[in-house]
Amino acid sequence: MNLLYTPVTGWKWPWERPTNYGWYHILWLVLMIAITVFLCLKFARKHDEKIDNRVIFSFGAFLVAIELYKQIFYTIEAGRYMWYAFPYQFCSIPMFVAFTAPLIKQKKVQDAMYKFIAIFGLLAGLAVMAYPDSCFGTDYITILLHTMMWHASMVIIGIYLIVAKKYCSNIKSILKEIGPGAIVFTIVVSVALIANIVGYYAYFGTPANEHGDKLFLMYISPWYECPFPILGALKEQLPFPVFFLLYLLAFVLGISILWFAVFGIRKLVNLIANKTKKSKQNPAQ
Repeated sequence: MNLLYTPVTGWKWPWERPTNYGWYHILWLVLMIAITVFLCLKFARKHDEKIDNRVIFSFGAFLVAIELYKQIFYTIEAGRYMWYAFPYQFCSIPMFVAFTAPLIKQKKVQDAMYKFIAIFGLLAGLAVMAYPDSCFGTDYITILLHTMMWHASMVIIGIYLIVAKKYCSNIKSILKEIGPGAIVFTIVVSVALIANIVGYYAYFGTPANEHGDKLFLMYISPWYECPFPILGALKEQLPFPVFFLLYLLAFVLGISILWFAVFGIRKLVNLIANKTKKSKQNPAQ
């Protein structure tokens, strides 16, 4: 254990705590944008299915590797497994999906998984990369690195797939793109809810749980307070099945807003590109 302690948990952040849009945050935003542009120009625009699968699988494998490190870190630091850190939250699911989707032979299933990563995963990544303050509370260098590498990767993967698969480019395709991703999301959340209920009755809600651990996957549970501002307030007022449906609808609504935002950006970029092309073809006399 002592041999593991220094390389795993012994590196403390030597500077002042990172802040929103401080040098550390901006550095990662620049890296994220640079990598996204490079991959989109180098690979995504070609829309080669084999290359796309390799890129997504590589990111999935990378996320698995750094998540294994984080799990080891928390376990060594606490001296036992910390169930609150179990990787099955909204930001964790893209790891599993990116790692397995390229291996799926059934194209409809793979397509639904890619749409989930492209829209749902992008939303989660953008939310943290835009306002990572809550992730800057640790003193450990490697966990701070993990946080930014993780969420920047989600943004990169999402934008890569949007460019490669030409998602959010046709208003008529909105249901075909949001729908399959929403199905994947519903399955993921339902699995989390079942696991939370089974885990609660089997262990976490029993006297055997001497450490007071809890299983709160996807922040959806009949027993624990929902941390999301509006949903948290509604949970206290509504029967849990009704709250569960609102939980699903709230995420789908957020995804729909993101879809239209990306659609608008694509239209604007195409408009600028077309005007630039025409000006080059017809230079002013």
